[in-house]
Amino acid sequence: MKKIGIALACLLMAVGCCACGATEEQPLDVNVYMPDGAPALALAGMMATDTQDDGVNYRVVDAKLIASKVTNQDGAKNADLCVMPITAASKLLGGGAKYTMLGAVTHGNLYLLAKEGAYTQENLASLVGKKVGVLQINEVPGLTFKAVLSKHGIAWQELTNDGTMDETKVNLVALADASAVATVEADCYMIAEPAASAQVQKNGFVLAGSVQELYGGEEGYPQAVLVVKNELLETRADWVEQFVAQVAEAPQWLKTATGEEIVAAVGAHMDDPDAATSLKAPLLSSGVLERCGIFFTYAAATKVQAMAFLGEMISVKADAAAIPADSFFWQYQQ
Repeated sequence: MKKIGIALACLLMAVGCCACGATEEQPLDVNVYMPDGAPALALAGMMATDTQDDGVNYRVVDAKLIASKVTNQDGAKNADLCVMPITAASKLLGGGAKYTMLGAVTHGNLYLLAKEGAYTQENLASLVGKKVGVLQINEVPGLTFKAVLSKHGIAWQELTNDGTMDETKVNLVALADASAVATVEADCYMIAEPAASAQVQKNGFVLAGSVQELYGGEEGYPQAVLVVKNELLETRADWVEQFVAQVAEAPQWLKTATGEEIVAAVGAHMDDPDAATSLKAPLLSSGVLERCGIFFTYAAATKVQAMAFLGEMISVKADAAAIPADSFFWQYQQ
């Protein structure tokens, strides 16, 4: 009996050890949130090949809701990974206590529309004394354009309903949405792709300038970034590295995908099952996609540029962003 007892105990110990090995790492269950529009395009290739049993849940939400996906008091309800504007990320998560920035997924999709002409760094000052319609004038798009003007030493002012044009400044007027270019009188307009190309087709405009090129540099500026919960980064570092490598490759899929395939991939992952993506298949040509600035740069490589861009946003509007802690930037390099 004693020998049987010892044998049984050994068997139980062996089974226990095997069980511990099998459950050492919990099954993957990761929620990835992103705003609809250009940021969703950055991960569309991954959503197109998504499977139900891969442990990754992609959730596309209205841009106005994205901040709520990283600020819930119940941490378990927050995104494991999230794509969001760098300005919002800097203010909400820049201390580095809960999230880490893995990299930037988009680098600007803002363009100037006009009936004729073109604006470059060399002749940008020719906007002085003119009126420019600006989309989201006090949000990232508008702040970016203001920063570009300031960067080039060009004075500007916002026009209200009773405002008077200043011939010594660029006069900025708010646009409620992209369609307002048809009703708001101005010399040119600043809106984002893909909506910019839609207005070119509808209202006879030309693409008169790239805000990214006006900002300076070949890579624009870090616009939307990918952040990860520190807990996931600490416990699944290898998996995070592999996931980020896939994010870096994802834009390649856009080069061969049709507009219908892109819309289907994003639409199938709307967090609200009753919502439809704002993306329109006929607009998603190769040229439009290229102008959306979709490519990945690792946080360690883009840190200096990100800090400079955030500083410029703050110089335009003090509470537009915050300067993140060094720990906010992932140190991994490809």
